[in-house]
Order: sequence, then C-alpha cells, then structure tokens
Amino acid sequence: MIKVQATINGVISKSATVRTASDGKKFIGFPVKLTVPGSRNNMPGKELTVSVSKDGDESELPAFAAGTRIEATGTLTFRKTSDNLFFNFHADTVVLCPESDKDAIKGTLEFKGTVGKGVDERTDKKGGKYVSFSAYSTEKSGDALQFTWVRFIKFNYVKEAFLEPKMKIHATGKLTVSAYNGRIDLDCRLEEIKPWERQPFTPAKDNEKPPF
Repeated sequence: MIKVQATINGVISKSATVRTASDGKKFIGFPVKLTVPGSRNNMPGKELTVSVSKDGDESELPAFAAGTRIEATGTLTFRKTSDNLFFNFHADTVVLCPESDKDAIKGTLEFKGTVGKGVDERTDKKGGKYVSFSAYSTEKSGDALQFTWVRFIKFNYVKEAFLEPKMKIHATGKLTVSAYNGRIDLDCRLEEIKPWERQPFTPAKDNEKPPF
C-alpha cells in the first residue's frame, strides 16, 4: 500500500466531465499535466498526467476547463500496470489559478511493503549515520501482482534489527517524484519506520513471485 497526503500544481489538459460512482454519487474528473524534474542536474524532466477526481456536479464544470492551472490538496495513490505507473488523485480542496505557476507534486507518503535485496549503512562527512534501501509495495492487478518500488533514505539513524531484506515495513516520510532516463522514480526521506505484519492473502503463482 502506498498513499500520499499530497499537493499538486499543474494544468488541466482536458475539460472536466461529470461521472457517477458505484454508490450513485456524482463527482467530476479531469486530467492534470505537470512536469517532474530530473533526478540529477543534467537529467531532463518528464511530463506526467495525474487523474484527478473531486466531489461535485455539472454546476462546477465551467471552472475546470482545459488550460486552467490548479493547485490541489488531497490523497494521491498509484496504480501499476506492466511498466506503467499511473497517478490517481482525489482532491479535497482546489485553488484555481494559484499564485504559483510552478509544476509540483509533493507530500507525506505512507508505505506498507517489503524491503528489497539490501540495506546500505553509511556515514556522512560529519560522522552521522544514515541508511538507504529500496522497498516494494505489492498490489493485485487482474490476475497478476504488480510491484511498485520506492527508494528510502533516513538520516541520523542507526539501523534497527528488524530492517533487513525481505522484511515487511510500515514507513512514512516526505515524497519526491523525479525522472531518470525517462522513468518515473519515487523517493522518500524517512521520518518513521517500524515493522509491519501483512494480512495473509492467496499465495503467488510462479509468475507472481517477488522480484528478487
């Protein structure tokens, strides 16, 4: 599970439409385009599309026309299909034509998943201890399991005994979204990490084994 209490700033690329949820409640939906920076100074950024939903009806449609810049706060989730990572955002508040015209996607990430192959323990130039590692969240997509990876780093931290490869963790921290060679990367500067016990589900098939 990956969920982010986030703020996004971008431009509506297609005018909003009204949709009806399974419970019969109406909402409006529209795509927002924004560009995330390259993960390194010499790396180009990448444009991505965030699918935004918001409680509302036909009366609000004129305000959410294509070409309008918005800044919105709400809940960001991810859906992985094959090698494609989709961004879904439910907006709690929306500011039209905000003061800032800078594309942005930021917030506090909550993650439940599995540590990858290794945990690096390092020391910075001032003698401070820190760790870095990658971990993945597993979601069901049709008949297959999809693995969404996040890179974590935690400063001023001495590795605890539970933080080992293949261990389940519950982590929170600040999200950074960037691009590397055309690929979207998710990074998190950890604020809190603890063990997590996942509820059991149907065992994986041969083609659904963890990506080790």
